[in-house]
Amino acid sequence: MQTEPPPTDRVLTLELMQLQPSEIAILEMVPDALVISNSAGTIVFVNQQAESMFGYLRNELLGKGLETLVPARFHKRHRSRRIGFFSKPEVRPMGSRQELYGIKKDGTEFPAEISLSPFQTAGGMLAIAAIRDISELKQATEALHHKVKELADFKAALDEHAILAITDPNGVITYVNDKFCRISKYSQEELLGQDHRIINSGYHSPKFWAHAWATIGKGEVWKGEVRNRAKDGSFYWVDATIVPFLDDDGKPVQYVAIRTEISARKKAEEERENLIVALQGALAEVKTLSGLLPICCNCKKVRDDRGYWNQIEAYIGKHSDARFSHGYCPDCIGQVYEDAGLPVPNEFQTKK
Repeated sequence: MQTEPPPTDRVLTLELMQLQPSEIAILEMVPDALVISNSAGTIVFVNQQAESMFGYLRNELLGKGLETLVPARFHKRHRSRRIGFFSKPEVRPMGSRQELYGIKKDGTEFPAEISLSPFQTAGGMLAIAAIRDISELKQATEALHHKVKELADFKAALDEHAILAITDPNGVITYVNDKFCRISKYSQEELLGQDHRIINSGYHSPKFWAHAWATIGKGEVWKGEVRNRAKDGSFYWVDATIVPFLDDDGKPVQYVAIRTEISARKKAEEERENLIVALQGALAEVKTLSGLLPICCNCKKVRDDRGYWNQIEAYIGKHSDARFSHGYCPDCIGQVYEDAGLPVPNEFQTKK
C-alpha cells in the first residue's frame, strides 16, 4: 500500500502543475517512471512507477533535489544538463546514446534511458522526465555484441582456412570470400549473381551433380570431392561440404558451401595411380622371363647363357637410372691374366 504525501505537499504540487485529479491519475498509469522537477532541480511530482524503480516513498522525494536519484559522480554533469534544458526547453526523446544512470535508495545503480519534455505552468517551467530501467536491455545488448564478435571471429577463422560461398535456393551466388576469389581467379563482382557453372570443369557427370542437388534439396548435407576450373583455365580440386539453411517449413532458403583445396593430395594420388600402373606393367614384363636363371656358383653372377642376363640388363635399364660398367671384378681379373699366360699383378692375386 502506497503512503500518500502530506496534504500540504499534494496541494502545493497540484497547484503548481495545474492538473486535475483525473490527469494525475493518468500520470500514475504511465508505464514509465515519471519525475517532474522545476528549474531549480527540485522534485515536485513522482508517480508510483518512480517509487518502485528508485525504492523511495513519494514523500521522501517531493521537495528533494533531482541529484538524489543520480550517482554522485554524475552530479556536476547532471546540473549542467538541467540548466541547458531549461535555457532551451524542448522535447528530448529517449535513445540519445548518452550513458545515463540512476541510483536507488539502497545505493544500487542502474543504466537508464530518459526522455525530457517541457511543461509550462503558472508557477514556471517544469521538466517531465520519463525514466526506464534498461538493465535487462543493456545486458541483452552486451550479450548480443559478444555473440556477434564471436561470430565475426569464427567467420574470420573460417575465411582463413576455407573457401566459402553462399547461394540462394536457385543456386545463384550471393556471397564469396576472398579465398574463393583467389583460387578461382575471378573477382567478387564476376562471381556474384552467377551460379557455380562458372567454375564447372566438365569433369563430373550430370548424374554426379543431380545427386548433389537432390541431396541438398531435401535439406540434407552433401559432401564430395570436386574438380573446378579457374578463370585462367587451370584446374583445382576441392573437398566440398554444402549445408542447406532451412525455413520453418523445412525448405532450403540458402546454401552454404564450405570447401578446402586438395589439389596437392589429388596430384599425389594421381602420381601413385600412375606408378601402380607402371609397376603392374613392369611385373608383366618380368613374368615374360622363363626357365632357370644361370647363376655362377662361384661369383654369383648371371652367366650369359641363352640371353638371360641381356634381358635383365635391358629391363633394369628401361625401368631405372642404373647402368652397367661391364668390367671385371677383383676376384675374376686374376683368372683373366692366368688364362692369357700373363703374370698376375700383386694387387689381383688371390689370397690363399
